[in-house]
Amino acid sequence: MESNVCPACKNDNDSNINLCVKCEFPFNGTEKEKSIHIGRFIGKKGIIFDAEDSLTKSQNLLYLAAGFYILGLIVNFSILLNHLIALVFNIVVIIVIALSGFLLKKSPLLFLIIPLTVLLMVYFLNYLVDPNSILRGILFKFLILGSLIFSIYNYLVSEKFKKKYNF
Repeated sequence: MESNVCPACKNDNDSNINLCVKCEFPFNGTEKEKSIHIGRFIGKKGIIFDAEDSLTKSQNLLYLAAGFYILGLIVNFSILLNHLIALVFNIVVIIVIALSGFLLKKSPLLFLIIPLTVLLMVYFLNYLVDPNSILRGILFKFLILGSLIFSIYNYLVSEKFKKKYNF
């Protein structure tokens, strides 16, 4: 049996079918229909590049967040020396955030969820201690949390696309 390689997704199809089984490329369509389909497919394929770009931005934001936590640790070091648990907690948060940024490309979903969870926990604990702390640095908090959530979304959509089209 002959096969027909789809020009859009590169999937092997039986030669007697009209549409690609993966991406529904119209083998018997007009040149215009074929071109439109390939253009749309390439547009959808852009989610892979968007997800990579989003991961890189989240990685940089995690490094930036770790830097701000280090700066806060340095500024408040004399206070934190009297509260050893708070000092250790801050050091652990810095290590988790920096390590997540470093390992983000190896296991994106895991190392996006871990810092997201840690930061939400830190913000909640700070809120319990001082309710006004939720408003301090609100733009930075929204930026980093939004970036992590957006990166998770992009990564999941990208993985779904890759799985569907065997990339």
